[in-house]
Amino acid sequence: MDKSGTFLKGALVLSVAGALSKILGALYRIPLARLLGGEGMGLYQMAYPIYTAILALATAGVPVAISVLVARKETQGYSGDSQRILKVSLVVMLIFGFLLTALVMLCAPAIANQVLHQPRAYYPIMAVAPAIFFSSLLSVFRGYFQGYQRMMPTAVSQVIEQLFRVSAVITLAYLLFPRGLEYAAAGATFGAVVGGAVGLGVLVIYLVNFRRSQPAIEGQVLYSGAASSTLAREMIALAIPVSFGAFVLPLVHVLDAIIVPGRLLALGYSSSQATALYGQLSGMAAVLISLPTIFTISIATSLVPAISEAWTQKHRPLLNQRLNNGLRAGMIISFPCAAGLFVLAVPICALLYATPEAGIPLEPLAFSAVALAAFQLSSAGLQGIGRPEIAMRNLIITGVLKTIFNYSLTSVALLNIKGAAIGTVAAFAVGSALNIYFLKRLTGVRYEVARMVRLLMVTIAMGISVVQLYGFMVAAGTGSALATAVSIAVGVLVYGGLLLVIRELDLDMLKKTIHR
Repeated sequence: MDKSGTFLKGALVLSVAGALSKILGALYRIPLARLLGGEGMGLYQMAYPIYTAILALATAGVPVAISVLVARKETQGYSGDSQRILKVSLVVMLIFGFLLTALVMLCAPAIANQVLHQPRAYYPIMAVAPAIFFSSLLSVFRGYFQGYQRMMPTAVSQVIEQLFRVSAVITLAYLLFPRGLEYAAAGATFGAVVGGAVGLGVLVIYLVNFRRSQPAIEGQVLYSGAASSTLAREMIALAIPVSFGAFVLPLVHVLDAIIVPGRLLALGYSSSQATALYGQLSGMAAVLISLPTIFTISIATSLVPAISEAWTQKHRPLLNQRLNNGLRAGMIISFPCAAGLFVLAVPICALLYATPEAGIPLEPLAFSAVALAAFQLSSAGLQGIGRPEIAMRNLIITGVLKTIFNYSLTSVALLNIKGAAIGTVAAFAVGSALNIYFLKRLTGVRYEVARMVRLLMVTIAMGISVVQLYGFMVAAGTGSALATAVSIAVGVLVYGGLLLVIRELDLDMLKKTIHR
């Protein structure tokens, strides 16, 4: 297979694995939230962003850096250097991962008591800390295999890691629930440790088999003569920019875990109430918003190379078509999701979580499905034309605004937890607008506003039909759960039918979006 075929096959493998992992990562929170409730999910969500933020800063750029270095050395014929890159990277990340794990454990009491103002968060923080160590080593192996354009080890380990993590989360939370919410939340966060250890084991097996399949002729293994310290410095220098970019959103989530409960405490809520409200926002409502992003991220991923090709060819009509098709595909998914989550916020949360009050923050947060999709797709456009730094700068602006808005709006007594939801929507709306503006200025794209308006009108019609049907069924004596399920199903049919009527739904659209 040629390099193009290898790349496309690898991209497909990673896309499928990524989609499976994201679906599993979103769906497990539904039974977990039903078990732990708002307060338990609040404790879980206070600890988990700390883990993801530190992990992003420490490891997000490592697979990219190692894959670049290995690919470069293999192209130059220095297979010996590739093996040394693996060894030196393992040593660096083993030390780094151990130190970060120890640091989180040592700081756990201060983080729980002085930063989060929730002493019970100590247990989930301690439980999740070892996952940093395993994930640090995972990142090295994945980068090594990707350097050889072998994506299957990454994909398989990713899915197996998530399967074991999700299973451990639910099992441990259930087993520890009788001991108290803090222990159940700790059991849930420890699932990341179980998943990381299993994923690492899978990659070690892949490495052993990979080494056995390689010709073991010592005389044919060439070295460039570069010192191990030089290779280590190259790896770190390449990893830092990527890790910094990946650190932005997890850092914002950590700040949310500090700011939102803190502002609620200042309004007079008890610690238990503030934790429960934060859990309803971040552990329940936000999870539903993440479901449509599974599809919009896939569209954005496919859009990058398609835009890059049209931009390189200086084919402006093709560029214009692909950008608009990508945005159209994303909005076809995000518009109805936002509308459905808005009009049925309370009954959906009652159906899925047995916590109807989680629908209170979900109502305003529903609109972030559109704002997030627009941000992802416009960022993909900027990356495709070779200007990722603009998307990164706008992401940082979005993160700063989200923090400011959340602090300010949550402090308003009338809004309380809804203020944090509104702040998220407002911040990503500004970030999306900035991306769309710069994309227009740099490419001269003519956005198909009329088509977006038609999609919006169809969405409004669908939303009205759904809420009317739900109200009619409940008034007729139908249970809320059945009425919710039937209304959603009818909404899908109405939306799809109206799209066909106005000729905005066709199977060729996505093909045109990603056609190479």
